[in-house]
Amino acid sequence: MNYAQLLQVIAASCLMTVAFMLALRSLLQRFNRLLQQYLSPRYLQPRGVRRRKSVSPVERDAHE
Repeated sequence: MNYAQLLQVIAASCLMTVAFMLALRSLLQRFNRLLQQYLSPRYLQPRGVRRRKSVSPVERDAHE
């Protein structure tokens, strides 16, 4: 295999990889749209981690 053939193989593999990634992205978008049809909206909303509010210490009067 000479240098020109090696470059052709590299270019072909790059093009195949790009085509594969575009096809995969398209399939994932279709899958997401399908999920949105069947699930209620509350399951699709991003939720952060809920944290409790820190309890502030009780202030006591100075003359107690």
